[in-house]
Formats: sequence, C-alpha cells, structure tokens
Amino acid sequence: MKEKDTEQLHILHGMTEIAGQNSYAVLGLREIGVDATSAVLMENPFAYKNDLILNVDRNNKRKLPSSVWKLGKFLVKALRKYNTFHFHFGNSIGWNHELFLYRLFHKKVFYEFHGSDIRDIRKFCETSKMEYLPEQDIDEHTKKRNRKICKKADGIILHDDELIPYLPKEHAPVYGVPLRVDIRQFTPEYPEEHPEKIRIVHAPSKRGIKGTQFILEAFDRLKEKYPNLEFVLVEGKTQAEAFEIYKTADIIVDQVFVGTYGVFSIECMAMGKPVVCYIDPRMWKSYPAELPVVSADKDEVERRIEELILDGKRRRELGMAGRSFVETYHDYRAVAWLLKGIYEGRYAPVTGREAYRRVRKIYEQRYRNPAD
Repeated sequence: MKEKDTEQLHILHGMTEIAGQNSYAVLGLREIGVDATSAVLMENPFAYKNDLILNVDRNNKRKLPSSVWKLGKFLVKALRKYNTFHFHFGNSIGWNHELFLYRLFHKKVFYEFHGSDIRDIRKFCETSKMEYLPEQDIDEHTKKRNRKICKKADGIILHDDELIPYLPKEHAPVYGVPLRVDIRQFTPEYPEEHPEKIRIVHAPSKRGIKGTQFILEAFDRLKEKYPNLEFVLVEGKTQAEAFEIYKTADIIVDQVFVGTYGVFSIECMAMGKPVVCYIDPRMWKSYPAELPVVSADKDEVERRIEELILDGKRRRELGMAGRSFVETYHDYRAVAWLLKGIYEGRYAPVTGREAYRRVRKIYEQRYRNPAD
C-alpha cells in the first residue's frame, strides 16, 4: 500500500540507532509515501538498514576537528533538504548546539527517548527492587542536555508512560508512540504443549538492569526439580544468530526490574513465544488490557516460570496471544501513519492507553485485511 503525501513532509531520523526504531520508522514512512531518511553517526552492530552512516566517533578527541567539519557540512545540507527532524537518544546533528537553527529556519524537531538516555536510576531504585547501579545512571551533563532539548523541541516521543516521571519539569508536548518492528520478518512458531525438553531463553543487553543474576538463580533451583529443562543465555551473538535461538524457545525471560516491555519482548512475541517480563503495577493501566506478558519481579520470577513449565496449553495460548498483540500495536507500518499525523499536527499529544488505541485503529483500518 502506498499513498501520496499531500503535506510534502521531508523527514530526517538521526543520529543514533536504537533497536531498529530509527530505521523501522523510516521504512514505514516510505511505505506510506513520505520522504524520509535515516542517518546515524556510526553503524549499529546489529546492522540495521540506515541510509546514511557518517562515520563520526564522538569519543575520538583526535578526530574532533574533522568530525565537526563533517557534521557542519551535513547540517547545512539537512537544513536545505528536510523540514522535520526526529532525533533519537538525545543525539542531534550538532550535539544539540544547533537547536536555535531549526527554529530560525522554521523546522519541526522531535526527540524520542528510549530509556537509559533519560532514566534517573537513583530515582528509579527508590520505587523498585533494584539495587542502585551508579554505572547505569545518567550524569549531570546528560540531565542538562535533556532539560535543554525537552524545552526547545516541538514534541517528545515516548514508547509508553514509564519514562514520563524522568522528564524535566519544563518540556514540550509528549506523544505516545509504541515501539515498532517489522512483523512480516517473523514467522510464529508456537511452543508445543508436551515437548521432550522445555527450553528457557534469556538475552540480557545489560545484566544488572535486566536482573540476570536472579533469573539464573531461579533457573538453577528449577533445574533441580525439573530435569527436562534447558536454559540458554544469549550474549555476544549477531542478531541473526540470536533470532535463530529465540525461535527454539518454549519460554522467554526478558527482565525483572525495568517495569515495562521493550523490543526484545516484542520480537519474541512476534515469534509466538510466551514472555516473562516485569510490568510495574502502575503501568498496567497505560497498556492495552490484553497485554499477554507474564509479569514477574525478582522475587516472583521462579514461581512464574514454574507455572509456565507445568502448563503447556497456557504457553501455547500466550504465544498466540502475543503474536496477535504485536500485529495490532507494533507493526511499523501502522506506527508510521501515527508518526506522520504527529508531524503534520493532526494528532493532539496523548500518552498511555490512548496512544495504543490510535495505532490499533490505524492497523484495523489499513492492515487487518490481508488483501490490503
């Protein structure tokens, strides 16, 4: 399906790739007829399809003069070509020093936060069971940066309500935009009800915040009771290698601290797998009521996994419900229509369950029928 864009949007997504959210947004916008480009400073290790890779390493002080020159030239070209800028993880073209230029040239600017770019871990730990990890926290420079960009942006994009408490007091309007994936790249393989072995998979991006220690301890205890269990810890794999492992899982365990689900949970649900992932009780009302994630914190994870071990029918039902949920709320094409409407000013700022309703309505109107 492809339609002409009557508003003549010209959009740049940059300058960081986070779990495919930059590239999936651009792919979706293109599919609905919008001119969009994905640019990053450095290539993502998971090899997402970004259009422009500038090869600028911000941490290389020796190359700083050439990096500034390269970014300056790119900024001039971008100001001529694009009328809408959507930045990820707090990274703009000019490291947020050029924000006045977007307003001067009547450009729209949106910033999308993803989690560790704005989450105050000390504040987070006050209401969670996670021990404070200083290395996971944002520094004062980042907090100052966030105050600046939240004040000057035309809009703030959040995937759900979890990050709202960490926004500065003064901030631009907030738009809820669910995470997006390419549903069509995943063929669901639902768990068997009575397999010879039950394979449990955990793939931590950061062990501390995922609660990997508690997940491993839970599995060690369960292994003593159920000898047909197999546990696979996925680390240091390419995305393709990891996906092949996820396909073989009977149970996926994501995290026990964060309080919200992310791209890993979504991808596994798209594969038809039941997912164990801690959802903060305060977050349930902001999600669609049919969210099929099994919530478990560090004290509950052993019990919740054991319940799934003993109930093959439920594992399969959760896998099927997860696939349906992801199709309805996280298809990158449907989310692209929502983004387009936000850029054009046709959607008022909303968060929580209402943002999900918007995507569901778009999906049902445009993609529910396979003939579309």
